[in-house]
Amino acid sequence: MTKDNEWALPMRTTKRGLWGEGLAAKHLQSIGYTVVERNWRYRKLEVDLIARLHDEWIFIEVKTRKKGSLSSGLESVDLHKQQRIIEVSHHFLRSLSKPPTSIRFDIVCIEFDAVKHRIQHIPDAFISLP
Repeated sequence: MTKDNEWALPMRTTKRGLWGEGLAAKHLQSIGYTVVERNWRYRKLEVDLIARLHDEWIFIEVKTRKKGSLSSGLESVDLHKQQRIIEVSHHFLRSLSKPPTSIRFDIVCIEFDAVKHRIQHIPDAFISLP
């Protein structure tokens, strides 16, 4: 097993999600993103990661799944989940002193087994209409 996967299989769902978010954050940083927030909350709403890439703010949903799971991480980000992410992003953006010039919504899916993991990053996975 690789170091990044050594705790993946025996973890409960919450810890597995945090593990996946950590892998996603490392991946995003390796391709030039600056991760600004993790698990940012507004009341009962939450976004997994908030990052910047140049002047763009990016709100990222991370889905971590065992290889062979019935549903893929991407499938689980349905319209209802997208609406919740969009809503929490609006609350975050209101907290900024300067409005952003550009925002987008990405999804990072992590699929793993006892030996390895695979990261699939979908930039601009869904849109928010005004």
